[in-house]
Amino acid sequence: MSYSSERRPAIPTELRRKVLVEAGHRCAIPTCRYIDVEIHHIVPYSSCQSHEYDNLIALCPNCHSRADSGVIDRKALRLYKFNLRFAHERFSQIEMDLLFELYKAPVGAAHPWQPFMLIFFKRIIDAGYVRLSVGAHPEQRGVSTHASFNGVDTSPTFILLSDKGRLYLEELGVQELEAPS
Repeated sequence: MSYSSERRPAIPTELRRKVLVEAGHRCAIPTCRYIDVEIHHIVPYSSCQSHEYDNLIALCPNCHSRADSGVIDRKALRLYKFNLRFAHERFSQIEMDLLFELYKAPVGAAHPWQPFMLIFFKRIIDAGYVRLSVGAHPEQRGVSTHASFNGVDTSPTFILLSDKGRLYLEELGVQELEAPS
C-alpha cells in the first residue's frame, strides 16, 4: 500500500513544521533542494505506525517517489537527515545554498558578490570552505572588474568553492544521489 492510500492520522502541525524548518522548506537531498516538498517516513508508516521526528524527512515529490521505490535507500535517507541537522546547526540556509550551488557549478566557477554582503557568508569563509577573489574574476586574469557608483566602490568580490569546501560537501554525501540519466 503506498503512502498516499494509507489511512493514518495527520502528522501534527508542530512536528511537520520542525521537519520543514530543518530542511529549510526544501528537499533534503543536497543535489535537489527543490522547494515543493512532502514529509516522508524513512521507515514506512505501515511498519512503525507513528510520526517520530527522527523518522521524518522533507522530500520533493520526485525524491519521495525515488525513496518509496528504493532508489534512495533508508540508510542514505538517515545519513541525509543526520547531515542536514549537523550542517544547518553550523551554517545558515544561505550559506548552505551557496555551497550547494558552487558544488554543482564547474570546478573553478566563481559567483560575484558585493563586499558588504560577505557578512552573510562569514561562517563558510572562516571555515575555509570558500575562497575569495577580490577585484578580478579568477578565470580572467588581468581583466579588472573595478566599478564604482557615486564614488562608492561597487567592485564585486568573487566567491569560489575551496578544495576543503568540496571535501566537506562530499562528506555530507552530495555526490551520491545525482539523478540517473
